[in-house]
Amino acid sequence: MRSEIASRYSCKRKKDFVTVAAVVMFSAIVVFELYLVFWLPVQLRRENAMQKHVARQRITELADTLRYQCNTAQKTSLQKGEIELIRSSLDILAIYMRENQEKLSMAQIQELDSMLMRISAIVNSWGANRYFIERETFDTTPILKALETKLDALDKKQFN
Repeated sequence: MRSEIASRYSCKRKKDFVTVAAVVMFSAIVVFELYLVFWLPVQLRRENAMQKHVARQRITELADTLRYQCNTAQKTSLQKGEIELIRSSLDILAIYMRENQEKLSMAQIQELDSMLMRISAIVNSWGANRYFIERETFDTTPILKALETKLDALDKKQFN
């Protein structure tokens, strides 16, 4: 009875190429899914695989943005020196970062990032027309009036 039911309702399949390929593909999909579920998150958490790469790209992009802002800054004769100083520093940093990008450690990347953030604060303050180098003027009329009164007093003394 049992053999009759088994023969009647079982799938009679030959071991041909299609069956073997389907079993292999199913097994590969299951193994790959297990890899994605268990092993990949552990690897990403342990090594922070992309953190260093993203940080390098971010400081390179920030340096390029700051260099562009230096080129488009409004310049008066007095502020050209400050802008030129920042731009030449950024050019040197950009060359250094491009040549040594793969060799930079995470500590060096963080140091470069903090330096670029300080430069960014300076460059952004230019938009509000705040420069480190400013022409200082002061009113000399009170000093001149005081000198004139002293001279008048001296003249009166000499002629009296």
